[in-house]
Amino acid sequence: MSDPGAEFWVASAALQRHRNRRASGDPGVDWLSHVRAHFLSPSLPRVLVVGGGGFIEKALARMPGTGIILAVDSDVAAVEAAERRADLLGLSGVVHERFDPDADAVPPGPWNAVVVCGVLHHSADPEGLLRRLHDALASRGRLAFLEYVGPDRFRYPEQRMEIVRRFARLLPDRLRRSPVGGRVDGPSLLPDPEALARSRPNEAAKSAALLAIARGVFTAEAVLPGSGGLLHPLLRGREERFGRDPHGDERVLSVLCAAEADLAERGVLPDAFATFVGRRRGVGVG
Repeated sequence: MSDPGAEFWVASAALQRHRNRRASGDPGVDWLSHVRAHFLSPSLPRVLVVGGGGFIEKALARMPGTGIILAVDSDVAAVEAAERRADLLGLSGVVHERFDPDADAVPPGPWNAVVVCGVLHHSADPEGLLRRLHDALASRGRLAFLEYVGPDRFRYPEQRMEIVRRFARLLPDRLRRSPVGGRVDGPSLLPDPEALARSRPNEAAKSAALLAIARGVFTAEAVLPGSGGLLHPLLRGREERFGRDPHGDERVLSVLCAAEADLAERGVLPDAFATFVGRRRGVGVG
């Protein structure tokens, strides 16, 4: 199955295969399909999806054994867009609501599964949110999240950037060139003052600690790698420039994906994203 999430950095078959291989070991199986098959109950009468832009619930709704899905997001426009998409696809078992993870009570459970995508590292209190989601799980329920768990996305450590700059030389000038002033090695290789100003205080520290926080709240069943150690800082700000030379761009991305996998496996550049799966504390496997 192709990845259920929104396009990640760039629309690229090479990048998708790489992401899938890192998460599941199979280039044709995405993280959510892998989690559904190996960690969630075959029957999921009630599922809560937090974040994900409408793509996660669409994928889950098409998987056998899934019942009612409540999908929530803090962005009203995202909720409305997801509702329209579900209506067009005839997904009658999917309900959408607005939910502020920092202010609203978690929709009442019990939930047989909770899937969170790209929300925790933005939360003011990710541990508190995870504890509330833990308590809303059914006794045999599972929580799974896909999150950014790397360093500050807007001001990467210099050691990492030295490696990124080295691999940036593989990009053709069209992809390296900054849209401002025609400079090469453009904005994604430099600190982004505007993004820094918009980011929440201590977001980087929270991102790096998310897996430890999750292990403290849940009994961990799996942590799956999610890629991005090299590609996230390298491609940020360049997404729209890919695709003008599809074959050439795919060749470059194939090389970069292989390099990222090698760097991650050797511990040089850890993955920037990860998938966590956990169950309620005090509850056995089942």
